[in-house]
Amino acid sequence: MKTANYACYMRVRTKPEKRDEFLRLVTQLRADVLANEPDTLVYEILQGGDANEFVFFECFTDEAAQQRHQQMPYHVAMSSAGWACLDGQPVIEFLKPAR
Repeated sequence: MKTANYACYMRVRTKPEKRDEFLRLVTQLRADVLANEPDTLVYEILQGGDANEFVFFECFTDEAAQQRHQQMPYHVAMSSAGWACLDGQPVIEFLKPAR
């Protein structure tokens, strides 16, 4: 069993009129990640406190796997459209196992 040695927590808000587009983009991204990234151990997109808030929780075998994830062609292709859906700046935290 692979162990997560690097993780990312990201909380975003979408513009109300862009919520459905954002959800479509990230749902496809999640499918692509799960089909193509064996070193991405967890890739969850969760609903936040209201309809326009989303939380991403991603676990990787290591930091290099997270960097590969960000460089995957499908991730790069949807990034600008996804960022355009956001209202304000995301909160992003990178995490490592407690020792």
